[in-house]
Amino acid sequence: MKKKEKRSLPLWSKSLIALVFIGVAGFLYAATQVILEFRSISLRATDQAYMKVCAQKIAPFPEPLPSGYEYKYDLDFDWVGVVLLVVEHVPNKQKIFFICNLNHSAEAPDAKELLDRFYDFGITTESISCKFTDVKTKGDLAIGSEKLLYMTGLLKDNSGRIYEGLVGCIRNTEKKKSLLVWSLSEPGKALNLDVPMNLLKSLPSL
Repeated sequence: MKKKEKRSLPLWSKSLIALVFIGVAGFLYAATQVILEFRSISLRATDQAYMKVCAQKIAPFPEPLPSGYEYKYDLDFDWVGVVLLVVEHVPNKQKIFFICNLNHSAEAPDAKELLDRFYDFGITTESISCKFTDVKTKGDLAIGSEKLLYMTGLLKDNSGRIYEGLVGCIRNTEKKKSLLVWSLSEPGKALNLDVPMNLLKSLPSL
């Protein structure tokens, strides 16, 4: 009795299997890199030395920070050119949030448009998300050769609690950087505007 000959797979089938294998391997590699990157971010988030590195990516923060201020945490999404930094004013526990886009294109919105969008979006912190209900003041602050546009106003969260907050935006087209800044009061309390302003005034440039 003749043995059955093993039939080899057609070329297109072998190619398909190879492509699937490469695709799966590529996905696993990418997923592993993402997991490792997020693990790295989480490990660096409260590292004082690395927070100083992140701060300098955003702006030339003074070293040490002005009296009463300290770095709280950072998130450095280096692969997309975005850095988040949180600084706390220790005496009253008020936080100032900085998020910087390090690769803003020339076609990106200007500071005024960014501020308008910021107003529509509201303020989000680690535990609070609230929307503006009223604007109290608008102004600008010189930081080097650029101007930070800002506004203060009242905000409300989903539970109906009232806050007072500050949002600000500044762009440096030459360096392709955009910076958003925000700070929020405790519910039912007034915002200490000097806290974010004094820190911002300590920056010689963006």
